[in-house]
Amino acid sequence: MSLPKLFSKKLIYTISWEDVRIDSKLLGLDHSSSILTIASAGDHLLNYSLEGVRNIHAVDINPTQLHLVELKKLVISLFDYEVYWLFFGLGKVPHYQHYFECLLPELTPASRSFWKRKQHLFDPSGKGFYRYGTTGWLSRLLLYSIQRMGVAEIIKKLMHNDNLDFKKTQFKKLWFKMSQHSSISWWIHPWVLYLGGIPQNQQQSIGHLLAFLKDTLYTLLVEQQLSQNPYWRLYWDGCYNSEFAPKHLQKKYFEQLKNSIFQITLNHSSLLHALQNSPSNIYSHVNLLDHQDWLYKSRKSVTELKETWNRLNKYKSIKKILFRSSYETVPWIESLTSKSFIITQMKRKELKTDQVYSYSSTYLLSR
Repeated sequence: MSLPKLFSKKLIYTISWEDVRIDSKLLGLDHSSSILTIASAGDHLLNYSLEGVRNIHAVDINPTQLHLVELKKLVISLFDYEVYWLFFGLGKVPHYQHYFECLLPELTPASRSFWKRKQHLFDPSGKGFYRYGTTGWLSRLLLYSIQRMGVAEIIKKLMHNDNLDFKKTQFKKLWFKMSQHSSISWWIHPWVLYLGGIPQNQQQSIGHLLAFLKDTLYTLLVEQQLSQNPYWRLYWDGCYNSEFAPKHLQKKYFEQLKNSIFQITLNHSSLLHALQNSPSNIYSHVNLLDHQDWLYKSRKSVTELKETWNRLNKYKSIKKILFRSSYETVPWIESLTSKSFIITQMKRKELKTDQVYSYSSTYLLSR
C-alpha cells in the first residue's frame, strides 16, 4: 500500500493547519454566511461557529478526521470547559476511561469503533494526544533531530527574545548548525514530509526544500514572535498554552461555543460529491484549504479538480472562495478563469502575519 493510501485511513491532523484569524478576515464571514469546507481536524469549524456562521458543512474523504471532529463536538456538548481543556488543550485526561463511558454511546457507529480502540491517546501517562497522529509522530522526530543537532537552546533564545538584531545573529548560528548536520536530511525526506500530510506533488511544487525551510524558520523565529504562536508552540510543547490558545479553546468563549456547534454538519465525501448533491444556492462561502494540491497528481484526480471548479463557477450564490497552495502559481489557473470571480493571488511574503506560514500562495476569489 502506498503512503498516500495508507494515510487516507489514518489520523493525520490533530489540529487544523491554517491560521483561522486570516481565513475569517479574508472570507468576511457573518451571521448570513453558509460555508462549505474540508473537515481536517475541525478547529476552523469551531472558530467559524463562534463567528456566528449560519451553516458550516464540512466534508472529508478521510473518515478518521471526521471521527476526531465528531469527538470534539461531543466533548463540548456533554462536558464543562475544564474537561474540554483536558482533552484538547492539554491532550491528557486523568480517568479518560470514565469520560469515554459517556462519550462512546453517543458517537456514530464508525466513530465509536475508532475511539473505543484509540481512547488511550488521551492517557495522562502517555505522550499526550498531540504527539499522536502522523503530525504528532512528525513532531517527535523533529524534536529528536533538534536535540541531535544541539540547537534547542538557540531556538529557546529566539523564541523568548524581542530584540531583532539579537535574533538575526542567533538565527545565523542556528541555520549554520542545522544545515551542517546530517539530521537536516530528515526534515526534507519524502516519507517524513508525508507524516506532515504533505503529498509528493506538494513536495515537488515547493522547489528547493532547504531554501523554503530556511525562509519558514526565519519568518517564524525572527520576524514573528514564536513564543505567542499557538500552532508551532503546540508541537514544541506538546500542548496548548491557555494564555495564547486559539479562540475556540479560550474559556470566555466556551458557553458560546457550546451553543453554536450545532451549526456544524459533517459528511464522509469528496468536495465534488458535496457540490453535486447540494442545492445550487445553499453556500455563500467555500474554503478549500489545500485540497486542490492533493487533487493535482493524476489524470483521474485532475479531472475531478476541473469538475469541481466547473461546479464552483456555476454556483451563483457563492460570494467568496479561499484556498492555499504549495505552488506560487497554481498549474490549474485556467480552471479558475471565470467572469464570475475576481481572483486575488497572495504570495506568502504578502501574509507575513500568518502564524502557520507553510504555504507558497493563498488565493481569494470574490464576486
